[in-house]
Amino acid sequence: MAEEKRDYYEVLGVTKDSSIDAIKKAYRALALKYHPDRNPNNKEAEEKFKEITEAYEVLSDPEKRKIYDQYGHAGFGPQGFDWTQDFSRVQMDFSDIFEGIFGDFFSDVFGRAGYGRSTATRSRQTRGSDIEYRMYISLREAAIGVEKHINISRYDECPVCKGAGSRSGKKERDACPVCQGKGQVVRNQGFFTIAQTCPRCRGEGTVISDPCANCRGTGRVRTNMHRIVVKVPAGIEHGSSLRLKGEGDAGPYGGSRGNLYITVFIEKDPFFERINSDVICEVPITSTQAVLGDEINVPTLTGKVKMRVPPGTQNGNILRLRNQGMPKINGLGKGDQLVRIKVVVPVRLSRQERTLYQQLKDMENPDNFPDIKKFRTDL
Repeated sequence: MAEEKRDYYEVLGVTKDSSIDAIKKAYRALALKYHPDRNPNNKEAEEKFKEITEAYEVLSDPEKRKIYDQYGHAGFGPQGFDWTQDFSRVQMDFSDIFEGIFGDFFSDVFGRAGYGRSTATRSRQTRGSDIEYRMYISLREAAIGVEKHINISRYDECPVCKGAGSRSGKKERDACPVCQGKGQVVRNQGFFTIAQTCPRCRGEGTVISDPCANCRGTGRVRTNMHRIVVKVPAGIEHGSSLRLKGEGDAGPYGGSRGNLYITVFIEKDPFFERINSDVICEVPITSTQAVLGDEINVPTLTGKVKMRVPPGTQNGNILRLRNQGMPKINGLGKGDQLVRIKVVVPVRLSRQERTLYQQLKDMENPDNFPDIKKFRTDL
């Protein structure tokens, strides 16, 4: 049951604000420690290995991690996250590391369908890696939506061999002469027989007889300045992720592309503070405006609007401008703008102004200042 599972961050020994690199590092260390090949006939180690791999699969994926941070295990349904159905990121990120040490550990430990095929077939069908990118926008841009152009570094299909990996452009590969297409070589050491990844084909079982000189037989090359247009929707929240499907790395040997994940961070605004879909700001007015009332211009996220200050407005009073806040991401209208009034007094007075203020002071009725009257009564 989902509620019986341990916290994924606790499982990997990381904190909730840990970076992807820190999560990867923690998983590598634990996976090497608890892998069944290093703990033969140890059921406890095997279950531990499954647990840390499940935790990594969720926390290394921006969308899954966001769901988990918000809803916990319940975010993946009544039974929690189903690792038997989705281990795409673990396979993508670490198969090249662990297969060279342990062999095909995914098929041995997890028994996943489709892994009884040759490693060469899997390699050609490997999906490209996802890419993560951090974008910073202003609060005003978040209020109206914005289109940004970004440059990313990613793997693209080799323009010379068109992803085939061979100089001739032939996609068919030859069986590895060292392992005879098995992807592994068997060595006898005394009483033991050890299967190791083939050093010639690196476990793929096949080789390219005429590798493309441009991509060295991988079928892809690194593009350092790939320009992409990102449309940020109005009302987006700080820390939200946008997924651009198929804009990640191209897979080796013509494999499908990964995705591009854009994490949007909203910079602090010097005037506005966001509270969910509302925004709040502080507007100064004079004491005479507060006493007599006035109509003033107030900045909003989309321009200036006129606002009526009622007579007798007190310092700190909050006035509301309807529908001048942030757009609601579900499309159901906008929030409001809250205007906190700050009554300011003059710092210098002319002789005439001082005389008028003195006359006004002499005319003041204590009943018009209930807060002051109560204060003096309580003393």
